[in-house]
Parts: sequence; structure tokens; C-alpha cells
Amino acid sequence: MNAIMEKSEVYFTNLRTTPNSNLLDKMEHLVRKAGITHIDFKNQFTAIKIHFGEPGNLAYIRANYAARMANLLRNLEAKPFLTDCNTLYS
Repeated sequence: MNAIMEKSEVYFTNLRTTPNSNLLDKMEHLVRKAGITHIDFKNQFTAIKIHFGEPGNLAYIRANYAARMANLLRNLEAKPFLTDCNTLYS
């Protein structure tokens, strides 16, 4: 079977900041550019999938990024909430 896949659009930004453009601004610009404002979120519960982190682990989404995304979603009339998928180690 020869399935033809559509090319995906890829959005990119560098990590350089300026007094007028910090990383939170860049994240919001990217999700807006990707079309988040064209989605009907009105009164919809909307998950923000994050990783709450583990002791000593630095690879998690900082609270200020989740807050910025939640504020953007609230402005689009969504009902955002945070969720994670944790692993129980025994």
C-alpha cells in the first residue's frame, strides 16, 4: 500500500530573547501562528498536558508556561486544566 502523506507545517523559533520578546511571548506567538485561535474552545474543558517533574529532575514544563497557555485558552473561552500521566515506580 502506497500511502501518500501530506507535508506538515513546522514552526520554529530560536531561544534568543530581547526586552520586547521573551520566551513566553515566543511560545504564544507560535501557538497562535499554528492556528489555536481558529479552534472553537467555547465552554470546552481543555487539557494542558504537562509533566510535573520528579525530585532532582529539571526536564519539566515550568509553571509560568502552563499559566500563559491557560490564560490564552481562557481568553478563547475554554476551561483549561492541567493534567499529567505519571509513572509509579516500585
